[in-house]
Amino acid sequence: MTAVFFAYAIGLGLWAGSIPVLMRHAGLDVTGLGLALTLHTAAYIAAMAGGGQLARIVSPRRLMQAALLANVPCFGLVFSAPSAPGLTVALVAMGLSAGLLDLAMNTEATAIEREMRRPVLLGMHAAASAAFGIGALAGSLIATQAGPQVCALLVAGVNLPVALAVHRLGPRLDAAVPPLATPRQGGAVRGVLLIGIVLGLTIAGEMAAQMWSARFLERQAGELAAFAGAGATFFAGFQAVVRLAGDRLRQRFGDRRVILLSLAIAAAGFATVATSHWFVQSLLGFALVGLGTACVVPCCFALIARRSAHRAAAALGSASLVAGALRLPAPLALGAAAATWSEAHAFAGVAVGMLVALWLARPASEEPAAH
Repeated sequence: MTAVFFAYAIGLGLWAGSIPVLMRHAGLDVTGLGLALTLHTAAYIAAMAGGGQLARIVSPRRLMQAALLANVPCFGLVFSAPSAPGLTVALVAMGLSAGLLDLAMNTEATAIEREMRRPVLLGMHAAASAAFGIGALAGSLIATQAGPQVCALLVAGVNLPVALAVHRLGPRLDAAVPPLATPRQGGAVRGVLLIGIVLGLTIAGEMAAQMWSARFLERQAGELAAFAGAGATFFAGFQAVVRLAGDRLRQRFGDRRVILLSLAIAAAGFATVATSHWFVQSLLGFALVGLGTACVVPCCFALIARRSAHRAAAALGSASLVAGALRLPAPLALGAAAATWSEAHAFAGVAVGMLVALWLARPASEEPAAH
């Protein structure tokens, strides 16, 4: 499962680091990128929501295998798109495969965590953060020096062996692990709604760091364009470091305290980026964002899984739909803000979003009482 998380993120990292080169090759401007990312996000959310229902009749392991195989041609289209419409269509296709993989792998991972009865989810997410960081820096270097098509070969080289490994695992034999709590239906629905909003705001912030950092740094220091992926690398690298210790933090302090502190740090990180005038200061800001967002999404997933037990896939899909209402317009709004004012103003808006998430997370992260 850790290898699946790594394979999921390596392609996204390569893509994030090569975005400025892909934009130039396809003739895509900043507004067009915002629209393309919005459509990509819509496909991603639809795949997660649909996957939550599909997981009722198809094993998450089979869904993971299908998504890993689909990633290969989808990322190939992204890295070879010759025009703006072609890149947009490729991003939509990639959103479908990546969204399905996201849902399936987190469903399987939370089932493993319940069966082991100890926190292990953040360790898997640490592998994803490390893969994204490696991919982001490699993506900017490879795309500027050898061309983005080489990145597609790397995606295939990772995804295909992992898909074979998942196939060899065979079907999951679900253990009869009872839920830790059975909240009343009204409380469960409200909990999913609030957690979905926190997820949406947090993932929108992560997307801003992942997808806009390279362009922000390239414009800030054009002479360092080959290292524009360093912002995403610092973001993902610090995410990975925190996630390596994240399960121990969860065990000691609980998911709720970890979420609240994390969101406060993320808000400070985006504020640092928004007020930055130097390359190094921006890298510090993206590092703080990685530090702050590291535990939020996995902890939210774990909260949903504990509350829903054997309906975890459907509950995760429902929360993804709620999150999608915020994630969907986020890339377009960021693109519009960057085009109208500046990337700094866009990142300032994201900082405000993190503070809103912090306020909402206080009731959302409370554990339901058992009945």
